[in-house]
Amino acid sequence: MLIASPVLSSTNPSEKKKNELFPQCSRTKQVAYPFSNLKSSQSVIDYDELKRLRELSNEPEDREETHYLFMKQYVSVLKPERKKVWTSRSKSSGTKTNEILALPSIENSPPLISLLHRSAGRSQKEITPFQRDIKTLRQLLRKLHVHRTNAENDQIFEIMTQFAEFRALDQRAEILREAIELAHLEICEEDKQPILPTNGYFFILKGGVTSPSSTSELPPLSSPIPIQTLTVGQSFGSLTPTPEGKSKAYWLITTDEHSEFLKINKDEFATMKKKFEQTEYQDKYSLVCSSGEYKTWSKQSIDELLHLIEWIDYPQNTIIASEGFRCPFIAFLKVGECHVLRKVDVVKLEQNGTKGRQLRQVVMGKITAPDSFGEVSVILQEAMVTCTIVTGTHCWLGIIRPEKAIDLPDVMRKLTLQTAQRTFGHLSQDDIRREYVSQETRKEWTDFKNDMVEHIISKKKPFFGQGK
Repeated sequence: MLIASPVLSSTNPSEKKKNELFPQCSRTKQVAYPFSNLKSSQSVIDYDELKRLRELSNEPEDREETHYLFMKQYVSVLKPERKKVWTSRSKSSGTKTNEILALPSIENSPPLISLLHRSAGRSQKEITPFQRDIKTLRQLLRKLHVHRTNAENDQIFEIMTQFAEFRALDQRAEILREAIELAHLEICEEDKQPILPTNGYFFILKGGVTSPSSTSELPPLSSPIPIQTLTVGQSFGSLTPTPEGKSKAYWLITTDEHSEFLKINKDEFATMKKKFEQTEYQDKYSLVCSSGEYKTWSKQSIDELLHLIEWIDYPQNTIIASEGFRCPFIAFLKVGECHVLRKVDVVKLEQNGTKGRQLRQVVMGKITAPDSFGEVSVILQEAMVTCTIVTGTHCWLGIIRPEKAIDLPDVMRKLTLQTAQRTFGHLSQDDIRREYVSQETRKEWTDFKNDMVEHIISKKKPFFGQGK
């Protein structure tokens, strides 16, 4: 790269000029920039040729052909070999002679060309999704877990759920998501550094681990468990608490220097899980106690239901249960509301004047938090003969699956049937028809008013702001 450096040139005393702004100061030095025009300087880059290559088509359909032409012709950007005249003084005669020395040819000077080829090769080398995920994990985990944001923890959780060993740590995704907030980066600087897998869960990000040899100087813990060498993307260790006296501790050693691991401490995980289960128990207990007649149950009876409840959510306009089919679960509505629909057979007047019978659905009411439904259908294993239930908003429910409800003791099943009622089971067909007629009348009246307003606006064309 050429650097344009200023050159200071002195002027003769006779050529001194007075400064127009400061007459008392005389201008004795002048700054000149011999390479002020970089294009005219002696450069190895042909800028005209470079400009021509840059003007190649950038259209998407021509991208492949443009890339081929550029890679074939980019050598033309480098100027061909040039000759430089060196002036030397003869030692014998003392006269100046001109010798023409040829600079080495660019084609015979491989450093620049090879550098371009190497950079092109690096750009063509693609990184696999697995390598990209490992690199992302190493970058995010360099932050302390208390400094990471929720978005960064979500990104780590999304990557880790791709590995079956991590998903096997717990069946509940909420627990695994909380465990990610405890994860930190464990670095082993030395080769053959010992690791105790019983301290927690380890996911290998760099390097690997293996079993120590029989001649190792590590203190014996228990009968060693020989394993094959584990590398990047594999994991070892456990978060399950082991009973005292039955712990089978063993050593592993690193296979490389500067090995890196994602580590979740077992004791921290156990504390987090205990707090999570306590909070979940309180949420379930308050939900069941506030639902209908369940508030009259004893705490022992409620506890038998709580360990069967799991959380689930549904978006708006989702059919949860259909009339004529068995309800998929017993549900306790925690957040949101559901619409209750009933079928009714009505007579419909067609456009040609004929009458026909149609089966229509009518919204008969709502289920709001903290109501429950589905007990009778699930326990008696019968179809929902009373209604169809559709979510009116985003709903969060605590549910009991049919296979779990069947395992309840007979006393609990009978108590549940006595407490629960059929959802809107008291409505007769006459009640449904009257509600259907009422809704249709309101709908026709609303449509009539809207049509009249649109007709007046389109025909009379009133000016806004000038009406009475």
